[in-house]
Parts: sequence; structure tokens; C-alpha cells
Amino acid sequence: MVEFLTATIYALVDKDECGKDVIALEEYQEKLKAYQAWFKRDWFACYTLLSCMHDDLLGEFEHYPTAKYMWDRLKIRFG
Repeated sequence: MVEFLTATIYALVDKDECGKDVIALEEYQEKLKAYQAWFKRDWFACYTLLSCMHDDLLGEFEHYPTAKYMWDRLKIRFG
């Protein structure tokens, strides 16, 4: 659980296929902001789902990478 709660936001890429720095590009900055916003919302959704579970279920569901994947697994398990 600690690993899940302390995950960091990583940048998408630093260089393009030619080796040029792409961090300064406006399109990259927009994509990075969108990714960071998605990551934050997904983290909150995962945390909310985990906080509503009994302790015996936490170990089974805390390792899923996204809230969507976790929700799909919950639907399969509990219908």
C-alpha cells in the first residue's frame, strides 16, 4: 500500500527520436499537464476505492495499475 500511495508522476519523454530536447515544446507541455491531471484523478479514484474496502481485500486489489482496471476486476469478482 505504501508503494501505491507514494507513486510519483513521471514525464512522458525528454527527447524525440532525433535526440532533440522536446520539453520546451508547447505541445509537450500541454500533454504533460493532461497526463499529470489524469494521473492525479486516477490516484484519487484508486485511493477512494481502496479506502472503502475491508482489510482482507486490500492486498488483492492494491497492485492494479489504474482505477479502471481495479474497477473492472471488482466487477468481475463481485458482479
